[in-house]
Amino acid sequence: MREKLAANDFTQYVQILGRGKKGARSLTTEEAEHAMSLMLSGQVAPEQSGAFWMLIRIREETVEETVGFTKATRAYLAKQKSLGTKVDLDWPAYAGKRNELPWFLLAALALANTGVKIVMHGHTFDGENRIYVEQSIQQLGLAISHSREDITRELENRNFAYIPLAQIDKSLGHMMDLKYVLGLRSPVNTVVRMMNPFCASHSVHGVFHRGYDELHLSACELLRDASVLVFRGGNGEAEVNPERDVTLGKWQNGVASWSDWPKAEKEHKRLKDNLDLSRLTDHWCGAQLDQFGEQAVRQTIASVAGLLYGETSHEGCLVLADDIWSKRDKGFFDNVF
Repeated sequence: MREKLAANDFTQYVQILGRGKKGARSLTTEEAEHAMSLMLSGQVAPEQSGAFWMLIRIREETVEETVGFTKATRAYLAKQKSLGTKVDLDWPAYAGKRNELPWFLLAALALANTGVKIVMHGHTFDGENRIYVEQSIQQLGLAISHSREDITRELENRNFAYIPLAQIDKSLGHMMDLKYVLGLRSPVNTVVRMMNPFCASHSVHGVFHRGYDELHLSACELLRDASVLVFRGGNGEAEVNPERDVTLGKWQNGVASWSDWPKAEKEHKRLKDNLDLSRLTDHWCGAQLDQFGEQAVRQTIASVAGLLYGETSHEGCLVLADDIWSKRDKGFFDNVF
């Protein structure tokens, strides 16, 4: 009876979204928050949630809906056991790379080498022609966390932990996997980037589609987040593509700001036909300088360091990045195998 009642409660939201061109409207923040809480509690039929997400997908989610979905998700996750340790940086990694390696992983590890405690989380879609960071982490011999206890241990040992979305919460993992059934991404892709599941002091969001950087920053303002960096990155990951200009959006100390960085590489140096992970390890240990990876890592470290340390100028961020990179443990990958 309770599940039937909840399903009836949820029906109103499908009706609001699907009443046609003249009758349909977007959800308020409160409506979006309630709808998401019903889905996370498992009280919504799969047909309803599929219809709900695709109706929003057709026109794309609004700032108010994003705030509501994120509020519900954060409240839901807050009921779970806390880590018991402070996290400095939340790093969502959900897009995967199509034609280059996940150089942002080296940027994260270099920052972790200097003591920044980072939790990275992501999701893998089987059968897609993408390199997901989880696959790279496994192949490089790094640990995959399956619990909050695992995360705490990895943060204590290496200042870096990676956990799959399904291990954070199965309901969110199932929502992401709707892409297999529906054939399209849903606004859940935005939520998992926004949710900051372990209450980190800072968060970095990589998006792909134009306009989503503005949506994320506006939502961060309404959520009163503390410190967030958002930009359209390499294939949608939080990685600066050195072959393109990049606009960085920052929400910090109650102020939104935007800065434009010119592309660091004037010529195309990506090696889309060489996706061997040895390029990552060789570049890290200094055995071989990767022409594309050098600037991808440097510019990505610079962007995140600017957020962490309050640096606003591109030149100042690059100075921070070079110092962070110089302090990396070149034998790190030897120690993890």
